[in-house]
Amino acid sequence: MNAFFNGFEENKKSFTGIPDQFFSEILPNIQDLNELKLVLYLLWSAKTEGDYGIGFSAEDIFQDKKFVNGLFSENTDLSQTLREALLQGVRDNILIETGDSDKLYFLNTPRGRAAAEKYSSEGSSAVTTPVRTTLDAVKPTLFRLYEENIGPLTPIIADMLKDAQNDYPADWIEEAVQIAVKNNVRRWKYVETILKRWKEEGRVGTDQRNTKEDYERYLKGEYGDIGKHW
Repeated sequence: MNAFFNGFEENKKSFTGIPDQFFSEILPNIQDLNELKLVLYLLWSAKTEGDYGIGFSAEDIFQDKKFVNGLFSENTDLSQTLREALLQGVRDNILIETGDSDKLYFLNTPRGRAAAEKYSSEGSSAVTTPVRTTLDAVKPTLFRLYEENIGPLTPIIADMLKDAQNDYPADWIEEAVQIAVKNNVRRWKYVETILKRWKEEGRVGTDQRNTKEDYERYLKGEYGDIGKHW
């Protein structure tokens, strides 16, 4: 028998958090293999995007061919196989289905429940449905960059990171995080201060000494107590 897996590698040791309830309440009871794969995939996707309240359409998921091709199907209609797994997830109360012709599926988490209710009442403009990372193109996201270099990701921090993505180029954010790590000031407010300075004064190269001095002055100023906790 030829194994499909060659073992975990040291240079691929990024981790995805799985809620403990998955192991205590879902894993012992879930019966369908495709449903199990789907739930794990959606938990990974939500973690990668930094938001357990994002909505998934069947069309979104079907675009990830590496995942869909791994589903077990007795026929060649993988689209129908995926929809059956989604419906089983809804029946087991792991997923929430909302919408009519434009159905979205949300993980049954606090943020997912709130987003599903908002989508039901306000429509697609009220929820997040980002372009997702697929299994064959896994790339570090800002959320993973934050967790690996700054600290644990909380819902408040996730919202702040989303705002930063809209306000600053990705390479600015990555470099600002690297400066924070090098200067051993692992706080988001430090990173944000660097980004604001670059936006206001221009960014030509990197003046790490001045960014650290700016941040030290920031901590001693009016918002010092707040800066120490982010």
